[in-house]
Amino acid sequence: MTLLRCAILTLLERGRWMAQDEICLPDILSAGGHYLSRLRIGPLGQIDDDTPVPAIEQWTWLEAELRLVVARAAGLDAVSALDPRIDGVLASAARLPERRLVDLLNLAAEQFAELNTQPHAA
Repeated sequence: MTLLRCAILTLLERGRWMAQDEICLPDILSAGGHYLSRLRIGPLGQIDDDTPVPAIEQWTWLEAELRLVVARAAGLDAVSALDPRIDGVLASAARLPERRLVDLLNLAAEQFAELNTQPHAA
């Protein structure tokens, strides 16, 4: 799995914990690159090489793809991160109670992992 795909799965996994801490969905879905960069540095300043941190120039793409993955889990049939309906779907999802938001992020992670582990036709 590519670094960017691993980063999305890491953000979805961490997003579930953030939702349980009552952090709102827009905050969970934004600044993923910054979050991963901070997560990579351990409490004693050591570098955690297992934390996927894309290059800074990929952070915008990472955020857009993360938003698309969550919007798809919420039921949107979008095929592009540029779909104008994503904002509306995510605004509705942001109003979900904590437990339902955690469930949505779980579903997003499951769908994304399944999509990215299926063998591709030659």
